[in-house]
Amino acid sequence: MILTLTGENSFAVAAAERQLVAAFVEKHGANGVERVDAEDLTLARLPDLLQGATLFASARLVVLKNLGANKSMLEPLMQALGNVPDGTTLIIADAALDKRTKLYKFLKASSNFKEFTALSDQQLAAWVQGEATRLGGALGSPEARFLVERAGRDQWRLANEIDKLVHYQKEVSHGAIELLVEPTPEGTAFELLDAALAGKTAELARLVGALKVNEDPYKLFGLLASQVHALAVVATAGGRTPDTIAKDSGLHPFVVRKTQTAARRLGGARVERIAADVATCDAQLKSTSTDPWDLLQLCLQKIAAK
Repeated sequence: MILTLTGENSFAVAAAERQLVAAFVEKHGANGVERVDAEDLTLARLPDLLQGATLFASARLVVLKNLGANKSMLEPLMQALGNVPDGTTLIIADAALDKRTKLYKFLKASSNFKEFTALSDQQLAAWVQGEATRLGGALGSPEARFLVERAGRDQWRLANEIDKLVHYQKEVSHGAIELLVEPTPEGTAFELLDAALAGKTAELARLVGALKVNEDPYKLFGLLASQVHALAVVATAGGRTPDTIAKDSGLHPFVVRKTQTAARRLGGARVERIAADVATCDAQLKSTSTDPWDLLQLCLQKIAAK
């Protein structure tokens, strides 16, 4: 039997692999498990890879990973996969399988093929809540959404963050997330824009003061401009659905949904003025010698005042 685990969600691929291995070990013991990096695979080793049961194990489970590292073996491997014996289960676990190859097409047609896609923002929030519960803690819906916004959509990082948070505080609070979770650059830009849109000038001054220590003002402005671009796209999209807006604009559906509430609240006229303020700041950053942090803070204060 051949099982294929692939897709952009590498965290889910790894989790599915762990579950399958654990189930096999529980039934047959650990002696029958073999892990192989395709980079080390050779023509001479290929027959041994797909052999059946041995004296030491009544069944075999072979986990083959990293196929892209050994392209010369893809064709021979595909030919050999038609002869996997009954006593052997082969798991091909590779989040980055090349869809253009004959091997990929063969696996999709001839194996138990599972493709894991990235979770949506709602799914991620539900998932981190479940992880908190599994670890003996609790995470409310608002806090889960805030954690995803602050830490980003990488499940590997989210898993580490929720583990850290639950060990710090069983019932994870908004304050604990702010204290322990370093925001992604995108999350920082969103936090700045959110404070500006809410007219929180004191909060803006605090955030900019903290960011001056380690952040690049030009990079941060670029992220801020991207947030405003998304705001303008959504504000002018009329009654189109988030998925349609995302498809037409190239924005991620997560970004579109996150921006819609603010766009509706602000209205098209204010969004247009905000975009004009950001365009002015962009021109000043490129044409003057004024401290970029001063220009960035001035731009945010103008947004906050409207």
